[in-house]
Amino acid sequence: MDKQIFNIIFFSLFAFVISIFLVNRITLCNETTKYKTLDEVLLEVEKADGEFKTMKAGIVITRTIPLLESTEISKGKIHYKKPDRLLLKFDPPRDEVNIIDGKHIWVYHPKAKQVEKYTINKGKQTSQSLNFFGFGYGESVASARKDYTISLTDTTEIGKKCFYVLDLLPRNTSTQYTKIRLWIDEGLWLPVKIELHESGGEVVNIIEFDHIKLNSRMSDKLFVFDVPRGVEVVEPFQ
Repeated sequence: MDKQIFNIIFFSLFAFVISIFLVNRITLCNETTKYKTLDEVLLEVEKADGEFKTMKAGIVITRTIPLLESTEISKGKIHYKKPDRLLLKFDPPRDEVNIIDGKHIWVYHPKAKQVEKYTINKGKQTSQSLNFFGFGYGESVASARKDYTISLTDTTEIGKKCFYVLDLLPRNTSTQYTKIRLWIDEGLWLPVKIELHESGGEVVNIIEFDHIKLNSRMSDKLFVFDVPRGVEVVEPFQ
């Protein structure tokens, strides 16, 4: 799959998991009397979702194609502001900037002096059958359960922290990903690791977050892309 199409789908998925699973609470594993059930985890998530406004973190995306013995690792930093602002800067060698400003997705390649511009059609399919925000912002747990079969497959401790491992299987078999696996940090109620299986597992994308900070002040100006002089604007789907 083309890397830029993957970027767009990733943005949509990121919005989905953040809107459903991101909250701001601190709990240590050894402070709990017992592990939570799936219903309890989702109930806590639902109650705490309103506390979340912004998030920034380090990010690592690993894309593996086992049959080709190919692995690509991209590192960078991400800023996200509800409901529809996102900034993702990749370090070299990828050296790429991705911005969602609420109306457009910008994919900027500084070395090539080119930026790709995609229009966001919320709730509508584009002529290329790409619904950029197909997973939606602010989607409720009830809505997620409607679209996915959600199961709690494991509860693990690392040091003093608990992680709940959730599997999401799409009820619609024609969707991009055949399985989504989330590692939920009980201290944040945030997926610190997201595993995406596509093409029946022939391609695996792993997204990991670190140094997570929630509810920091973020101006909307952070998510505005001003086209630099001499940079070509390409609109692939126009």
